[in-house]
Amino acid sequence: MKTRSCSAKSLSTIFVVLFCFAFSGTGLFAQAQEEVLVVADEMPVYPGGQMALLKFVYANITYPADAKENGIEGKVIVRFIINKEGKAVQPSISKGLYPSIDEEVIKVISKIPKFEPGKMAGKPVNVWYALPVTFKLVN
Repeated sequence: MKTRSCSAKSLSTIFVVLFCFAFSGTGLFAQAQEEVLVVADEMPVYPGGQMALLKFVYANITYPADAKENGIEGKVIVRFIINKEGKAVQPSISKGLYPSIDEEVIKVISKIPKFEPGKMAGKPVNVWYALPVTFKLVN
C-alpha cells in the first residue's frame, strides 16, 4: 500500500489558496465587505412607520437605576445597519450619554423587529439608520 505525504510546498499552496478565498469578495468574509449605503432609492421602513418604531423602543427601554440615581438625562444617538433581510444589525452609539444608558439602548435596538429593507434599483441593500433616544426623568 502506497502512502502519500504532503510536501511543505503543497501545504503552502493549499494555505495560500484558502487564504485568498477567505478574503476574496466571494469567500467567507464577503458579507462583512458588503457596501452599506447612507441613502437608498427606497429607505428602510419600520412596520407602522417612525412613530411605531419609537413606540417599540420606548416600550422596551428600562431607565437604568444608576442613571436615575445620578440624575442623568439627555439624548443618545444610536446607529445601526438595516441589512438586506430587514434586520437591525451592528448597533453602535454615535452620541453617548452615560454607560448604562448606552448599553440599554444597544440592547433594545438588538431586539427590534424586522424592517422593510432599503432598496436600490429595486433590489434590497444594506442601509445605515440613525435613531435618537431621549431619556427624561419624571418627578
